[in-house]
Amino acid sequence: MGKLICVDAGHGGTDSGAVGNGIKEKDIVLRTALKVGEMLKKQGFDVIFTRAADNYVNLGERCRIANFNSADLFVSIHINSAGNAQARGTETLCYSRNRFAEIVQKNLIGILKTKDRGIKERKDLAVLNGTKMTAILAELAFISNYDDASLLKKDLFLDDSAKALVKSVCEYLGVDFKDGEKTEEVLEMKKKIEVVINGKKDSIDGYFADGKNLFTADFLRKLGFDVGFDKNTKTVSVDNTDLKNIKVIVNGEEKEVPSVFRNDFNYIRLRDLEELGLIDLDYKDGVVYINSIK
Repeated sequence: MGKLICVDAGHGGTDSGAVGNGIKEKDIVLRTALKVGEMLKKQGFDVIFTRAADNYVNLGERCRIANFNSADLFVSIHINSAGNAQARGTETLCYSRNRFAEIVQKNLIGILKTKDRGIKERKDLAVLNGTKMTAILAELAFISNYDDASLLKKDLFLDDSAKALVKSVCEYLGVDFKDGEKTEEVLEMKKKIEVVINGKKDSIDGYFADGKNLFTADFLRKLGFDVGFDKNTKTVSVDNTDLKNIKVIVNGEEKEVPSVFRNDFNYIRLRDLEELGLIDLDYKDGVVYINSIK
């Protein structure tokens, strides 16, 4: 392919970048940058990093690395911050508006589903005015906003951020994006999955994908759960509060108590047995004491 992408993780080392809600910008962007680099290599691109560890690299050196190696694109990754804790969302910065910046912003918003803060021209930023190739700086989210910061703490969000950036590189350079998450290609039917329920061996139909056994709704029903599906909202509901009343004969007198039916058994609360006068119940220091009443 012959295309070289320079991936720039902002800040690092003694420069923490923005800090807020228990996280530091330098750590989040490095994790994301490494994910981007790995994904780019899988797409067939060559990759160089301005930093691949928690070390400080000045702005001039970052530009020098990209320019000296004649990178085809420069992708800088950052996290935003603001004095207003309500500010949130994703934006893409560039020296002057360009097609690559438009593609990056489109894919970031399309995949992350964050607030679209648009594309902003920033001629004052060193990594944008000091690089000779097309360059963008992605501000993924606001570390100063509680909800955005909660997203930044999740690996899935960083994975999606990396995917959006790599997909953008592919689209800009006219390369087909290969998504390694197409599970339907590796999904295979496994007719029988061995299980043990309450000590009893059984086997059920299921699927095997990505090294994991996937159980069907029928298996959940077999365990006593009520499984429903709303076709309009595409929502699966699992009800595990299958309560019903059962009759109990106490000293020849018929009583009724609530029970939960699971795995072909009715389960009754100990408190209800106590109220029926069958046991004396106590609880202390994490231990349940049961005494039968004769």
